[in-house]
Amino acid sequence: MKKKILAIIPCRSGSKSLKNKNILKIFNKPLVYYSIFFAKKCKFIDRVIVSTDSKKYKKICEKYGAEVPFLRPKRISKDNSLDVDCFKHAISWLKVNYNYKPDIIIHLRPTSPLRKIKTLKKMIYKIKKKKIDSIKSISPLRKSIYKTWFLKKDNIISPAVSNDTKFIEPYNAPRQKLKTSYFENGAYNVFKSNLLKKNKISGKKIYGYITNDDNDIDSVNDFIEIKKKEKIFKNFKKYIEN
Repeated sequence: MKKKILAIIPCRSGSKSLKNKNILKIFNKPLVYYSIFFAKKCKFIDRVIVSTDSKKYKKICEKYGAEVPFLRPKRISKDNSLDVDCFKHAISWLKVNYNYKPDIIIHLRPTSPLRKIKTLKKMIYKIKKKKIDSIKSISPLRKSIYKTWFLKKDNIISPAVSNDTKFIEPYNAPRQKLKTSYFENGAYNVFKSNLLKKNKISGKKIYGYITNDDNDIDSVNDFIEIKKKEKIFKNFKKYIEN
């Protein structure tokens, strides 16, 4: 039986780090447009839903072809709200009102506009074939995680991670001798919908898919940097399809 695949684009209105960042214009289009356009071009995605708490955002997203069948409650649209609550609300609403329940959910953040269709397609293939709960796109850290610290009282520092290396003091070891560390870059996140029953969106077995799609926009500087990629955005369809 064919798996039902749903893309959800969370697009709340109350960003503090960069006001209205999800609808800020990048080359005459609101930022969220690029995630909607990308998802609509993925033929393996059945539905593209935007979850927003704003009537203004709803109108903008519908203009560019996304379904916005509900407004997300304010209680789960705060700075400290969890992603899992956004997804649980969306899936519950779709089940009650449309009798629709997806097998696989794709989390597309508006703040990561540059993606490749072929990359997401490979992720979907892997989550269907492998015994995994979810897939996250990751990129190598410039500095090893073994050289990171927590700052305590009186400026005393302690290693941020436990030592599982052959070195007594891995933070003093050559970078080349340490395991490569990765961070979640936010471009792609795919998970099986049954995780939501356990109040999870990652699960125990998480597959790391290495990509170069590190373009998260969360500050004024990020916004300035992304606007330097004018050539990509002016040929956006070609970029995502190559």
